[in-house]
Amino acid sequence: MSKISLKALLAAPAFLGLTIASGVQAQEANLAQINQYVSEGASMGQVTSVSQLRDVRPTDWAFQALQSLVERYGCIAGYPDGTYRGNRAMTRYEFAAGLNACLDRVNELIASATADLVTQEDLAVLQRLQEEFQAELATLRGRVDALEARTAELEANQFSTTTKLEGEVVFDLGSAFDGEVNGVDVEDEVTFGSDVTLTLNTSFTGQDLLTMDLNAGNIEGYGDRTGAAEAAVDYEGDTGNTFVLDNLYYTFPIGKLQAYVGTVDLEADEIAPTTANLMDDAIGDYFGGSNPLSYSLVSGVGAGFNYQLSNSFNVAAAYLGADGEANNAGNDLGLTGGDNTAFAQLTFTPGDKLTIAATYNHAYYSAGGGIVSDATESYTVDAFGINAGYALSSRLNVSGWAGWGSADSKDSGADEDLFNWAVQLGFPDLFREGNFGGLSVGSPVSVAQTGAGVFDDADDNPLLAQAFYRFQLSDNISVQPGVFYISNPGGTDNNDNIWIGSLRTRFNF
Repeated sequence: MSKISLKALLAAPAFLGLTIASGVQAQEANLAQINQYVSEGASMGQVTSVSQLRDVRPTDWAFQALQSLVERYGCIAGYPDGTYRGNRAMTRYEFAAGLNACLDRVNELIASATADLVTQEDLAVLQRLQEEFQAELATLRGRVDALEARTAELEANQFSTTTKLEGEVVFDLGSAFDGEVNGVDVEDEVTFGSDVTLTLNTSFTGQDLLTMDLNAGNIEGYGDRTGAAEAAVDYEGDTGNTFVLDNLYYTFPIGKLQAYVGTVDLEADEIAPTTANLMDDAIGDYFGGSNPLSYSLVSGVGAGFNYQLSNSFNVAAAYLGADGEANNAGNDLGLTGGDNTAFAQLTFTPGDKLTIAATYNHAYYSAGGGIVSDATESYTVDAFGINAGYALSSRLNVSGWAGWGSADSKDSGADEDLFNWAVQLGFPDLFREGNFGGLSVGSPVSVAQTGAGVFDDADDNPLLAQAFYRFQLSDNISVQPGVFYISNPGGTDNNDNIWIGSLRTRFNF
């Protein structure tokens, strides 16, 4: 329909004597509905012939009525895609707005001395409609006045006009109940801890976004209690329950390009589009959620962008320096002197079922950093990654990734090949709508230092497997039990295999 202002909508007749909702909650819902329709109406285009509406057929039961309103009175409009959507349910407000638009058009015709287009019968019907709904019109106007007053009060007392607060709380009950690493039994005590993340999302223009994460927790890492780095999960960490700044970046559009600038824990997979893993939301912080050789080489301080080349192709790139190094001056520090990576990704999404993302990283690590255990040499890493996911059906998807590359010492000239992989199966709505089941298996990057600063492959690559099931208790609460298995922890078969059990309860708000 034609563009409709709120003032015009208030002046329109009400619809068929339906009861107007009462109470503050209903008032707020009604105002939201009005604003939605007004916004929607502003995007509609006026049509001059019913043939311009491509989803309207002469065989439709209301074709003649619609044709008359379009071609005789010119008070009906279609959507920008050329459709009318006649089977769509109509609200009371939409009827009032449409009727008002036609009444305005009739008044225009009369005022422009073209009243011959309007018959006496038409005028009589319109007059009868106005009289019949006069009482409801007055009631509607009063209700909306009350809604506007209430909305003004809420806006005056809200937290911020530009910032939205979101939160996540994780309770973790778990234990490493079997295994031995370097001759020491894993700590098998059951622990219970929590991790809290508060996210402040701020937009200044409606198209940009400033993201700030505050984190506090007291979860002892599974990697620490087992002595195997492969057992670590991202949500673990002990800040003494004191909030620390965990993430800070700003994203904004430059034409069709989306730019990113960050100073705390900016990661490559925050800049690049979704990395094709259909299990990300469920696995989340566990092994298998993302490809380390694609997205976890270096994170922290830097900038990047992604650009939508077409409906199917997106390209992304970034330069990132390590937290704690890029923002400090000194030897082997700074934005270019400390650990850093240059990242690029090409994403191919031919439809809504398949996504493939190819990545490349060129990373530099000063002595003691990076993916090589306890390295005493500086070295570079060139790594390629492939990440893919395919929805076989609404109840089954398969996804995974692989990465390969090489680490080259800047001092001794030693080099070593790198490889990792993972495969996952996801079962959305398993046993109950909203729940999710998952299985994954894979191998992380495993490189160890041998000799005086020279690195080499670990003796035996670790193998990680997990099974979990998420019970979605409500929109905001889920419980996710999981079992994890690690063979050859630490990259050697001299260590016993490790079993870990975890019960993760998640609250979102």
